[in-house]
Amino acid sequence: MKILQVTPAYEPAFELGGVVRSAGQLCRGLARLGHEVTVFTTEAGLRGKAGLPLNEPVEVGGVLVWYFRHEFTWRQRFAFSRRLGAALREGVHDFDLVHITSMWWYPEIPASREARRQGVPYVIGTTGGFIDLSLATTVWKKWFYLKLVEDPVLKHASAIRFTASLERERSEYLQRFPAPSFIVPNGFQGDEFAALPERGAACQEFQVDEETPKILYLGRLDPRKGLEVVVRALARVVRRLSKALLMLAGPDFGVEDSLRDEVNRLGLAAHVRFLGYVPPGRRNALLRTADVLVLAARPGENFGNAAVEAMFAGVPVLLSDQVGICREVAADGAGLVAPLQEEAIAAALLEMLTDPAKRARMGERAATAARRRYAIETVARQMATAYEDILTGRRSPELDWSDYRGHNPNRQRNQYVWAGDNRSP
Repeated sequence: MKILQVTPAYEPAFELGGVVRSAGQLCRGLARLGHEVTVFTTEAGLRGKAGLPLNEPVEVGGVLVWYFRHEFTWRQRFAFSRRLGAALREGVHDFDLVHITSMWWYPEIPASREARRQGVPYVIGTTGGFIDLSLATTVWKKWFYLKLVEDPVLKHASAIRFTASLERERSEYLQRFPAPSFIVPNGFQGDEFAALPERGAACQEFQVDEETPKILYLGRLDPRKGLEVVVRALARVVRRLSKALLMLAGPDFGVEDSLRDEVNRLGLAAHVRFLGYVPPGRRNALLRTADVLVLAARPGENFGNAAVEAMFAGVPVLLSDQVGICREVAADGAGLVAPLQEEAIAAALLEMLTDPAKRARMGERAATAARRRYAIETVARQMATAYEDILTGRRSPELDWSDYRGHNPNRQRNQYVWAGDNRSP
């Protein structure tokens, strides 16, 4: 197939979040299967990065990528690019299918419009943008944009891609549209985790004591990540584990100052380290230092890329019950799932940090589950099958296709491994 991926940002703009890494992995995986993959993206997140030509094609990992220039620097956060729009007008008809990776950004507007005009089916990835969306509480600017832009895009989509069943169930707003949906998780290049550094050397690199109980958060310091709950939970943990350390690794998206204030208020300055953005080249060493990875996100965390990376590295994970893959983690015994409450998060952390044997079993099962569920070879084949289903009208059962018209997925929100659950993974 000839596939066009349209995304507001693409590697190496990894600071912008998991969608960048996920899109790159998927495109590379599809290309290795023999599909002809082209990416239309913008220079979002790439200012100051040398070596990437703009407005012309460049091969990145077997994928033909076009990075289009922003004409107006003040619109960079929206990824506005007239060059990208012009390229879509000229070239969409050359492709069998268009995959729009993200909504609420400019590129989806010309991509969906030109796909409709030129008779090419398109798939939408929502990336959690519609989880628990309530029009009654939506600010007027977002409501206006939703009705003016997003509704028409969704109305004419050939399909909606979700990364987890929980994301689909909590995106009830999308049930008003005729597009069917399928589930394909994010994929990861498993061999990136095949040669992990020695733990002692990794701890030395990040200047942490090897014997100290270490909790890692890896990702953007973003309001949606529930980090203030984690900090308050840490205050409870250190009452029992006086040397426990929380490492916060990621770029600031608006909450670092408030987190530092909370750390100081609770007297936790010696127990929290702000590492800033850690590039992919140092990620494995950082994961190797960790005893537990925590992702206590609020609604909107449709998947949980950092959790899967930790699982590949054999690190057990603690997730809130709002993270898209929490059911899979619970089912696989790859960690624990808890409500987004400081008492529950603290109890789960203590359960994992004070039982090394149990933690080791969780880590082994995490690595096994990651290779089985999220290896890019598996995920790319699933996505290719989804594309073929769209083009042929077939419905492959392994993709859990759902027609929203008259369909209301059964909720199973209470089927989690809660903090303090007596079952041993």
